Amino acid sequence: MAQPDVPLYYRLDDYERYRERVGAATVVDVTRRTDPARIPRVWQHLTEVCDTYGPPWIVHLWTKDPGGVLCLGGDMLRRLLDAGTTLAAQVTITGLAGTVWEPLVPPDVIEHLGEFAALIGGPEHIRWRYDPIIPTVHDLVRFRGLAQRVVEIGVRQGVINFVAAPGRYKRVDRRLERLLPGWPKGMPGYDSAWRAARATELVVAARKVGLALACCAESAVLSDVVLGLLPAACADHAWFCDLSGRFLPPTSSRGSRHGCGCAPYFDVGLYGQWSRCHRCAYCYAG
Repeated sequence: MAQPDVPLYYRLDDYERYRERVGAATVVDVTRRTDPARIPRVWQHLTEVCDTYGPPWIVHLWTKDPGGVLCLGGDMLRRLLDAGTTLAAQVTITGLAGTVWEPLVPPDVIEHLGEFAALIGGPEHIRWRYDPIIPTVHDLVRFRGLAQRVVEIGVRQGVINFVAAPGRYKRVDRRLERLLPGWPKGMPGYDSAWRAARATELVVAARKVGLALACCAESAVLSDVVLGLLPAACADHAWFCDLSGRFLPPTSSRGSRHGCGCAPYFDVGLYGQWSRCHRCAYCYAG
């Protein structure tokens, strides 16, 4: 049986097979499965990969808490930079930190964004994620305020995504049922037309402050119907080539899910960490 593009859990031996498939275009994700600001074990995994196989081309960070990443992993990131690795990051900021939606996300995320950008190579190494967009919770005014602040730091690229529709993830549905009346049976008004209208508003608002928006894979269909919304490629090969100053031949990938345009990657994270992480109500990776 063929190996999947994205392993379901971390095993060091899998990295060798991944490296054979992608050659020098190695991308290590830290991590789509849990936040590296909260789980020290992912940094142990990253260290293990680098000690065994050498520094990768790209280390790609995913976090809601850049300050926490600097605290837990700053020394490792500096080591990687010294070894020639290029760093990039997806930083999720929704304005919901400390609420029932993101109870353990710290409220001062943007305050640490500049320091984080300075360490990893500059604001062009960061993509801001407004993810997920939740019906009855999303606020266009809040989005505009966040967009203005991240642009002032120098970030120019953003990614939007909508919360997975009812029926996709059962444990998420159980959490959302308590917060969104009517959710499991289908949230009234939460349909493709509503998503397209909200995405259009966000693209217009982002453009006014100099921010380009793309969608994530679960919202990939929107790029075909919303003018100015870029296709789903949160971690695309071309971006990594631009950041690193090196062109490496791309390797075909089916992505994380249907519609995903990310470069093939190796994830050092692990599932099942929801209670130790930020305990976000909408999280499906825990």
